[in-house]
Amino acid sequence: MNDRLTPGPPTDYPASYFRRQDETEDGHFYYSPRKVVHIDDGAIAALGMVYADLLPRSGTLLDLMSAWRTHLPAEFADLPDLEVVGLGMNDAELADNPQLARWLVHDLNARPRLPFGDGEFDGAMCAVSVQYMRRPLEIFAEVARVLKPGAPFVVSFSKQ
Repeated sequence: MNDRLTPGPPTDYPASYFRRQDETEDGHFYYSPRKVVHIDDGAIAALGMVYADLLPRSGTLLDLMSAWRTHLPAEFADLPDLEVVGLGMNDAELADNPQLARWLVHDLNARPRLPFGDGEFDGAMCAVSVQYMRRPLEIFAEVARVLKPGAPFVVSFSKQ
C-alpha cells in the first residue's frame, strides 16, 4: 500500500493517516470540563457568519463534537423553529451550552456510529474538532446517513 490518498473505502487508507499526537483514550482527556475555545474572537465571528449563510434557520441541527459553545450566531438563539442537538464528550460542558436544546455524551472515536435515525437532521456542523477524529471517514459517512438529502455539513478547523 502506498501513502497517497486514493479513492476507496476507509480501509484503503493507512492507519498512520489518522494517528494523533496524543493517543490517550478520549474518555480520560474529556473527563473534566475544560471550557476553553480553540479559536479567537475574530474566527468565532467569521464562523458564525458562515453558519448564518449555510445552515437552515428551522428544523434540527447537529453540533458534532460539541462542548460548552456552539458558535452559531446570536440570532439563531431566537429562532422558534430551530432545535440544536449536541453530541460531545463532557456532560457538564454540554449542559452549559445555551444554544443546545438537548445533548448526549458519545465518544465518536470509540463508537463512530451516530446514535440517531436516518435523515433526522436538517444540517450539521463540526467546529475545530475534526483533527481529533481517529476514524473521520466513518464518522462523515454517518453524518451523511443522519442528514436529510441535500442538508449542509459545515466542518471548520483551526491552523495550529
